[in-house]
Amino acid sequence: MDDIAPLLSLALSLAEAATDLAAETWRGDLAVSYKSDGSSLTQADLSIEALWRERIRRQFPAHGILGEEYGTDSGSSAFTWVLDPIDGTRQFGAGLLNFASLISVCRDGDPILGIIDLPMPGARYVAARGKGSRFGGRVVHSSGQRDLGAAVISLANPDSFTGENAAGYDRLRSAGRVRVFDGGAAAYGALSRGLIDVCLNGNDLDAYDICALCAVVQEAGGTISDWRGQPLSLTSKGGIVASASPSLHSTVLKNLLLD
Repeated sequence: MDDIAPLLSLALSLAEAATDLAAETWRGDLAVSYKSDGSSLTQADLSIEALWRERIRRQFPAHGILGEEYGTDSGSSAFTWVLDPIDGTRQFGAGLLNFASLISVCRDGDPILGIIDLPMPGARYVAARGKGSRFGGRVVHSSGQRDLGAAVISLANPDSFTGENAAGYDRLRSAGRVRVFDGGAAAYGALSRGLIDVCLNGNDLDAYDICALCAVVQEAGGTISDWRGQPLSLTSKGGIVASASPSLHSTVLKNLLLD
């Protein structure tokens, strides 16, 4: 029996619900507050995650849930839902478009399903283990680029590259054919359909920022890991990097770890 199919069905329905709520909030009178760590918070963050949790508990009461806004609910099964209702609340609250809703399912800590939903402009990347990556319903693939010098590179918010990560960021910033900045989760989706070849994020990520990206990149033929090449999981946090091919990924990692 395909145990991913019912998970994917629910995940897609969660994404649909989030699209409507996020778009409605974005178009309205946005009110932004700030958490104790200084990060942005809107009513959409809270409302979407609360709705998601209620629907997950109703259909899969034994599953665990990890979400940015309401923390961890331990489950009794191998499955954990990993949720970020508005990834990029800073941009969302400023009225910009590069935010996403992220939904993932991990089995024994391993991300097996991921959705990167872009409410504005209404686009969605969907991937599940063994089923490929899809964008707009069609199967997509990474570019397979092997040459760092010819690569399109997406670099996250420069403020996220601190400490030992700063030197690696500086090296990647001077590499490649084209560089784009602060693309958020959408950049990893773009990698899955061959538009970007390398995505780099710094120290400021948690599992709910990471897990949904994994299946989308991997099922498209890309490679994703932490900065030391280690696989990503439910316990991952900190800097990550994704590349359009294993060969390119190896080159990027060497550049990041020269020090």
